[in-house]
Amino acid sequence: MPKLLLFAHSGLSDEDANGRTMKALLRAWSPEELAEFYCDVQPPDFTAAAQYFRVTDTEMLMAFLGKRISNPRAPSNAPSRTAPNRDAAPRIPPWLKRQKYNFVLKWAREYLWMLSPWGHQGLRDWIRAFDPDSILYMVGESLFMDRLVLDVAKLTGKPLILYHGEAFRIIDLNRRKGLERAYYQAAEERYGQLADRASLILYHSEYLLRAYEARYPACADGMVAYNGGSCDYQEYVSHTPLKLTYFGNLGVGRVPSLLQVADVLSEIDGALKIDVYGTALEEDAALLRERANIDYHGFISAQTLHEVVEQSDILLHVESFDAQIVEKLRYAFSTKLAQCLCAGRCLLSYAPKETASTQYLLSERAAAVATDLCELRETLADVVTNAESRTAYARRGYAVAQRNHRAEVTSQRVKDAITAVLNEASGPHPLNGEGAVR
Repeated sequence: MPKLLLFAHSGLSDEDANGRTMKALLRAWSPEELAEFYCDVQPPDFTAAAQYFRVTDTEMLMAFLGKRISNPRAPSNAPSRTAPNRDAAPRIPPWLKRQKYNFVLKWAREYLWMLSPWGHQGLRDWIRAFDPDSILYMVGESLFMDRLVLDVAKLTGKPLILYHGEAFRIIDLNRRKGLERAYYQAAEERYGQLADRASLILYHSEYLLRAYEARYPACADGMVAYNGGSCDYQEYVSHTPLKLTYFGNLGVGRVPSLLQVADVLSEIDGALKIDVYGTALEEDAALLRERANIDYHGFISAQTLHEVVEQSDILLHVESFDAQIVEKLRYAFSTKLAQCLCAGRCLLSYAPKETASTQYLLSERAAAVATDLCELRETLADVVTNAESRTAYARRGYAVAQRNHRAEVTSQRVKDAITAVLNEASGPHPLNGEGAVR
């Protein structure tokens, strides 16, 4: 029963995009075989991992200021409950989240994490008690987390596996200046150390794998592990009136694109509406509410979302066409794509042609794809007015989901690959080896 220790910013969860991605990827492990260290505010989900160690930014800052914090973690004898714990930590204020690319604050955060006495020895003791067989790191863009993972890999001597869901470490430094350039240069150097130590590297798509291997040709063997989803939906049956649904992330410039879809829809059929589910910033929520043919519902639970999707005729995916955002998110591969394809519903994507998700959907012929406003008018009119087109896209998308996105299949492939890494390892290493958790 090989045990896996996960490091990620977000905890395993059904309510968060990154949490869903990793929960699906690791479903081949039993909760007793999984433990996670994370820094976000999600409550632990004991249906995924029986043990956790969570320290949020707020708790780290409190410890830096000399206040006592109790590092919340499940005991080594896993809790008896099987449902997710609903006790979430305080969320980061919205105004601070909007400073994500303020590099003065990013550098300050990194130094605070390295200097704060947030519970280093407690984490070390917890890792020693869990005694993992391998370590999996969902690579973000945190220098602190890089350093922590490297230290734990040295501490345990166990194989390191990396997972890439974003292009955080293939940033073009020539287009960055000042503190931003310094930050990404440091991130690139630290990633070189991670890649040198890694035994296996997982990528969310072939597109991303090729980009990383071009930048780091000497890194470990790579493997594509597509985002997984559940395919337990009823077969598609057309509804009257048609139900168009958008769910998921409403950040990074998606709202203007969604408003364009709504405008085109009103030209095609003024009676149809788009149901929008997700959490938007207040200014974006106001724009959504202003549209007569948009019903903005806000956040809903995973179970309710399943029911909404099952009653939908067309699922919408949009990305920003803002040049600066496109450049940053060109390699992003939305978690929701697997959910949409697995649902067996017609998926309409309105996104720039150069993005990874668009390239994938075009190559697989898995969705109705529009890459500019002209194509949007033509494509949306087709799927709205033609039931045969909707059914054909639904069936093709579902076939692609069966091949690439069944969570249980992908997860088992990942577990087999990690097991092979363990079998090739030269034997156990003592937990009191080189390195320290700082």
